[in-house]
Amino acid sequence: MSVAFRRAAPSDFPEVRRITRDAYVRAGHFAADHPYMSVLEDVEHRAEHAQVWVAEAAGRVVAAVTLTFAGQPYSEIAADGELEFRMLAVDPAVQGGGIGRVVVRRVIEHAQSLPAIRAISITSATFMGRAHALYESLGFQRVPKRDWYVPGEDVLLWVFRLELQR
Repeated sequence: MSVAFRRAAPSDFPEVRRITRDAYVRAGHFAADHPYMSVLEDVEHRAEHAQVWVAEAAGRVVAAVTLTFAGQPYSEIAADGELEFRMLAVDPAVQGGGIGRVVVRRVIEHAQSLPAIRAISITSATFMGRAHALYESLGFQRVPKRDWYVPGEDVLLWVFRLELQR
């Protein structure tokens, strides 16, 4: 399957919102009324303060991811010289078909095209085992010294990092 990876246009935002909501809720990561869902669903805000990218296959958006850099509003862990990706979501209708792997590979390719970027970082909740397996299979390594807790909650977030090869 041919997959295009591109910056999201405003016309993509409703589909990005639906995919993100459906992916997180159906995976059991959050209930539909969890406060974080409003952050995930505010695609317009994300696009204003970070970069929202989509994967498109057969003429429709099938996945979305947010890219950010150190010091930007959506950055949680990026250090100088790192691209951070967040909120990766694949439409549940196509999950298991390799779209998530394609998106992460495209993020890696994009990061390699940015001269100032030396690494990619990602935060992942400890309960997101499928995501961890994907990241590790693509060369990301855990960085336990950078793990952190969600403020005000007892939720540990793991940090994964990929040093780019030039």
